[in-house]
Amino acid sequence: MFDRVAPTRFYFSNAVGSVDFVPHAYVYLHWSGARLTSEEFRALYIHVRNLLQRHKLKAILADHQAMPMAPDEADQQWLLEQWLPETITATSLTRYAALPTPDPSRRLHTETVLEGLRRHLQVAVFDDLDQASAWLSAVN
Repeated sequence: MFDRVAPTRFYFSNAVGSVDFVPHAYVYLHWSGARLTSEEFRALYIHVRNLLQRHKLKAILADHQAMPMAPDEADQQWLLEQWLPETITATSLTRYAALPTPDPSRRLHTETVLEGLRRHLQVAVFDDLDQASAWLSAVN
């Protein structure tokens, strides 16, 4: 499954997920499958922003396939109303690729969240990690 995706480098992890990156390409955010907490969910996204800034990356691959539950509404609002505008201002972020969990009841990427992201970024949803990686790598 991962044979065509460029090797990632570790950046940060906590109980609910990890933030890695492909140098000169994109941030790779993925979930561990552990129950989400607001603090850990937000910490991952804050580290995504830090990584985007530090390495001047322009894209995120958010792999939510192992996400055990949808973040609560307050965290979804925080993502769209605070994190996203601050990240757009502080970084060169232009693209966001998402791999949603197959279970609709556990999805972060509801139509509301996708629409909020699309107001600021090029957004694409994929079922395949290799296709998402190729789409993001085409930006550079």
